[in-house]
Amino acid sequence: MRCDVAIIGAGISGLSCADALARQGLRVIVLEARGTAGGRIRTYCPPDGGPVVELGAQVIHGERNPLNDPQPFGLPLPASLRPGPVRRTATARVVLGGRVHPIGMLASGGAPPWAVEERLTAGAAADIPVASWLTAQGLAGDRLTAAAEWFRQNWAAEPQALSARGVAVARRADQTGEGEYAFERGYGSLASALASGLDVWLGRPARTLDWTPGQVELGCDGGPGVTGRAAVITVPPPVVAGDLLRITPMPVTKAAAAATLVAGDGCCLLAVLSRQAPESAVVFDADGRSGFVSCHAGRPEVLVVAKAGAAGAVRAGAVAGLISRALPWSAGNPISGLQRADWGRDRWSAGAFSYPRVAALWAGPAWAEPVQRTLFFAGEATTVGRLPPTVHGAMGSGLLAARQVLEAWGQ
Repeated sequence: MRCDVAIIGAGISGLSCADALARQGLRVIVLEARGTAGGRIRTYCPPDGGPVVELGAQVIHGERNPLNDPQPFGLPLPASLRPGPVRRTATARVVLGGRVHPIGMLASGGAPPWAVEERLTAGAAADIPVASWLTAQGLAGDRLTAAAEWFRQNWAAEPQALSARGVAVARRADQTGEGEYAFERGYGSLASALASGLDVWLGRPARTLDWTPGQVELGCDGGPGVTGRAAVITVPPPVVAGDLLRITPMPVTKAAAAATLVAGDGCCLLAVLSRQAPESAVVFDADGRSGFVSCHAGRPEVLVVAKAGAAGAVRAGAVAGLISRALPWSAGNPISGLQRADWGRDRWSAGAFSYPRVAALWAGPAWAEPVQRTLFFAGEATTVGRLPPTVHGAMGSGLLAARQVLEAWGQ
């Protein structure tokens, strides 16, 4: 099959890139390994029509976030997709030392973990491990435990590997403001709207990409190959480093960047209980066993979002015990339904998202750089160390790749 541009991956970056190029009259084919579009978006819609639950990308951060516009980044999406504010009425708690406490106990001593990250963001941090930076701040005991776990859950990385400079630069660069917003029918509705009208081949992973300047040829599982003038690669770098997508010839710098841009572990779990929650609550497990656990009053769903070491604990642990540890009211409450989005075990994701590693801040920009006006790159990994790993960052990277293609071709 012949096209102008082949896009590998139907996540938000790939779909936004495809939409922008198609609106310029180019023939675009999007190849997606999974059976659905959206990448690391997974929206659960309760059968009774209740509020959706996100098992992948969560909320939209900030009132100035481009996704709050009915036509974000100039994309012609329906005005009905405009997000609304998330009203946080949940009781916030923390698990520390095996016991559940009010979240306010973390503020004792003046160093709650969110304030610690704000302090890091405001400073001129060096490219040292966050773990070393935390120790240098004089944190110890429970305060150190909670702060370290806070960084794990926000960055999907162990503090010993996470770059303090990378965190600070990325946080400062993201000027989206305050507040949280969400699409009424979840992030999945954004993916569906972007995919509508595009030529998206689902269940067709690209496995080989052979190229010369101005020419690409892709070999796919389950059908004929695709040829074109250029390819936009949006899959996570570990997919390339793991040889699930083989690029020939593989530029040396790209190979080094792909091997360096590891993704942190992540696992989301949705349990439907046999009774409804008596309250709305969100629990931060500072002990590192379950990440964040949340429920909504009058709803049977409990959501667990765990990253780094907690993802492994969630994957291996007994679900009922894990939930009741954070939500004691759920003890003895049978689970009637269970869904997992195990991003760390998903070979097409290889983790939750990339994170800025110590001594590796060069890798994101190196991965993002186009090659001979033929290979272009998008996805959250291209923004590592410059922006937090967000949906709007991924979308922006897709639109940047589209502009790079058009500029390379003089359009």
